[in-house]
Amino acid sequence: MKNLVIIGIPRAGKTTLAKSVAQKIESAGHPVSVISADALVGGLTQIRKKNFFYTAIYRPLKHVFPAMSRAYKAGLIRDLHNVATRFLSEQSDVSTVVYEDAYLTPTMAAKMFDRKKFKIIAIGYPNADVDKKIADIRKFDGKTPANRRNDEDLRVFVNSMIDSSRRLEHDAKKHKMPFIDTSHDYHGQIKKFTNNVLKIL
Repeated sequence: MKNLVIIGIPRAGKTTLAKSVAQKIESAGHPVSVISADALVGGLTQIRKKNFFYTAIYRPLKHVFPAMSRAYKAGLIRDLHNVATRFLSEQSDVSTVVYEDAYLTPTMAAKMFDRKKFKIIAIGYPNADVDKKIADIRKFDGKTPANRRNDEDLRVFVNSMIDSSRRLEHDAKKHKMPFIDTSHDYHGQIKKFTNNVLKIL
């Protein structure tokens, strides 16, 4: 069985899909590991916080100088993917791996993962209704960064994510990766993929 890499846009359903797929794989009798890029980023961030140079100098300055902030984020994502590539490759020898990552593009994922061992899929909402997406975030997201935004900022965020979803869909097709569109029938699309995941993998 191949492993599954889920890349996609924030609030598109990556985590929901990962959990649903893992339950399906486990119910079929296969050991499965679910891994989140956000969890790995959290671990890397905790390590950096213990570094004196980072806490005393770099962290205060990166909030003042945008270039430093961008460089910090780029370095963090680079470290994340170095860790993820090694960890997922070794973990896949022990169990089926389901990995979800909002920081990967299709091009990056195609370079990182052996397509013979990993099935890469993308998920987004390129055709979403902005007002409905905002209402769903307000209703279901709890205390996420998206939900903490005011109405105007959240509208800008959702429009940006719709545009990003369209680019993601285009790039996924270019790399021959399946794309799940959760613009409409969010749960139905996730259920449809989950029901077929054993055949896909």
